[in-house]
Amino acid sequence: IYEGYFQRVTERMIWSYEQQGMDFEGDEGAELRLQVEESVLEHLIQQAVLVQEAASLGLSITDEEVEEELEGLKSQFDTAEAFQDILERTRFTEQELKDTLRTEMTIEALLEVAVSDVKVEEEELLEIYAFYEAQYAMQREMMEESEDELSEEELAMMQLPPYEDMKEQLRAQITQEKQQEAMMVFVDELMEKSEIDILM
Repeated sequence: IYEGYFQRVTERMIWSYEQQGMDFEGDEGAELRLQVEESVLEHLIQQAVLVQEAASLGLSITDEEVEEELEGLKSQFDTAEAFQDILERTRFTEQELKDTLRTEMTIEALLEVAVSDVKVEEEELLEIYAFYEAQYAMQREMMEESEDELSEEELAMMQLPPYEDMKEQLRAQITQEKQQEAMMVFVDELMEKSEIDILM
């Protein structure tokens, strides 16, 4: 990671925080700047480690895929001028944006591989459904104990849908949680086994 690139990303982050009203003046500002620099450096190192791992696995993103992603971003703006304006305001060149997209897409492809073997067992689905059942039962008791008369709407809200109706929703929820956990473990293990020299 070259220092010039690190500085550009840091300045971009600081500019972004300034837009949100954060002040980088004085001693407190200097301390805040140091925190941003540490955070940016950590993020860039992690990115570099992940991109290297993706390359070692033969994962790569084609120029066509990057262009397609870029066109998708451009289509969110009414005019080409509006897109250029947001690039200038966020201190990106179009090439830098392409490079950033390629990095993000490469990491995404790697993390998909890392979590591809995540599975959810039926027992896990039943367990979380039982947890929701207990929650609903408690809520129902509390509402019934209150002196307020319950409307049909409120009574309906206290009914948990049948297991079969919720099964796929529960599966998606647990899968996402497991994937996030697997990603964190994967990244941590990768960082631990990497040789990282900081020459600043």
